[in-house]
Amino acid sequence: MRLNRRQMILSLLSISAGRLLPGCGSGPAKNREGASLLVFEPDRRRALCSAAERILPGAVEAGVPEYMDYWISRQPFSIVSDWKPILKVGAVHLDRIARAEYRRAFADCKPDEQDAVLTRFQKGEVRAKRFNSSAFFQRLVTLTLEGFLSDPKYGGNRDGVGWRFIGRTPCWWAPKRLP
Repeated sequence: MRLNRRQMILSLLSISAGRLLPGCGSGPAKNREGASLLVFEPDRRRALCSAAERILPGAVEAGVPEYMDYWISRQPFSIVSDWKPILKVGAVHLDRIARAEYRRAFADCKPDEQDAVLTRFQKGEVRAKRFNSSAFFQRLVTLTLEGFLSDPKYGGNRDGVGWRFIGRTPCWWAPKRLP
């Protein structure tokens, strides 16, 4: 597989950003060849990680950001879906609103401040050209819950934490049992 200069730089940035951002998982998902799948820029990823954590505490530790990277970089999400653009634009608006109201990035706000910003998105109060804040919030909640409860092979539900949370026990014939 041959990489162009842009892909190489983005891959290197994603690897370092995933390691440097506090509370944002072990880094972005990787494809079958082991190449990094950079879906969101580091500042946007950090805002989405913080928002997912406010929606469902423990989401980042459970691997929700990696789940988002995994699915948003695959078809049909990567080609025909508007999920990726709406999440990217939504992350920008999270930071924009937080900076306007609290003079700091969304990820750096206090939990009650983050909740106030997210409530505005949920109610559809954030207005921007060709951006629906309530649709962004719904998609973020959907991906957060899916990532928390998904099969761990997709990057989320690290070590089956989501399954244990809801009391799921595997069948006796299941090839792999949770501890």
